[in-house]
Amino acid sequence: MPLTKLSKDLHREWDNLVDRLRWGHDKPIDVANYIGFGRPDFLYLTGRVLRDRGIARNERDQLWHNIVNNFKRFNSREINDAKVEITWGGHTFERTTDSEGYFYIEHACDPDEAPKLDDELWQEATVRVIETPLDGRVDYVSHSDVILPREAEFGIISDIDDTILKTDVTSRFKLKAMMHTLLKNASNRRAFEGVSDFYLALQGGPDAEGFNPFFYVSNSPWNLYDLLLDFLHINHLPRGPIMLRDFGLPAEDTVTSYKTHKADMVDKILSTYPHLPFILLGDSGEADTDIYLEAARNNPERILCIYIRDVQHELRAQRIEDLIEDISNINVKLVGSYEEAAAHARMEGWIQ
Repeated sequence: MPLTKLSKDLHREWDNLVDRLRWGHDKPIDVANYIGFGRPDFLYLTGRVLRDRGIARNERDQLWHNIVNNFKRFNSREINDAKVEITWGGHTFERTTDSEGYFYIEHACDPDEAPKLDDELWQEATVRVIETPLDGRVDYVSHSDVILPREAEFGIISDIDDTILKTDVTSRFKLKAMMHTLLKNASNRRAFEGVSDFYLALQGGPDAEGFNPFFYVSNSPWNLYDLLLDFLHINHLPRGPIMLRDFGLPAEDTVTSYKTHKADMVDKILSTYPHLPFILLGDSGEADTDIYLEAARNNPERILCIYIRDVQHELRAQRIEDLIEDISNINVKLVGSYEEAAAHARMEGWIQ
């Protein structure tokens, strides 16, 4: 049995046991609000209704605190069948959470029915939990940020694991990746040298004064969302939507089965902004190149460049070189450092 399937089965059995024993049902309601994105006439937003996990995090947390907090992240108590109202502009959406506590909005409206929003890049949706099966009627209010690019020159889609965050997903049986996940916090996870400077330069554009939007896609589970958001902040990386997925081990994709969550999210972002060109960033350790090449083929002349960070694995680097050897109409760069990527982007006129 694959390790990832075993982990999911064990997680579900544990959830069923906890539900039968009603552990954690006395804890207050909480909402994990994930940054959304959209246009004035379109909104993509998701979130999760949970019991408060009681995660108290500090940059100086020791190993034991990290283990406890990460256990709490994966031992979340979801609230299914909760009634949720989401207000964005003048629109109100009613949703019921699924078996894992998630609610989703993917709403398009006619331009003349679009909500009246100001011209700010960052907007805010109000999320109100109004009823749960256990608590009955409640009134728990929280807020979710939504990014609406207006004057961007291009967008950026970036992978996370081993692209900006050292994860070691290429390690044997992904053991190092699991150890990073279980034993570390946002402040002692390592960002790659030069990534912050390069990403901020891309955000600023050729005059360093723009605000080109960033979108992060990863196969990591939603349980790690708060840790990854903290990681971006601590390492001075551009803030933006982080598109994760339901429970699974990091980097579950393979070259032969890459048409998965990550590919779907790339397609979703590109289709949301059909007139915006994009730069795509990933690494040679996973299927990023396959996913990005497919996106470029499906969106001709929209992908300015694909940057692939070399994870210093000879066979994987050779596979990437073989993939791009005969491609002449897609700009793909296998780079050994972000300084090398920045030099190329500067030469192309994308950054200052």
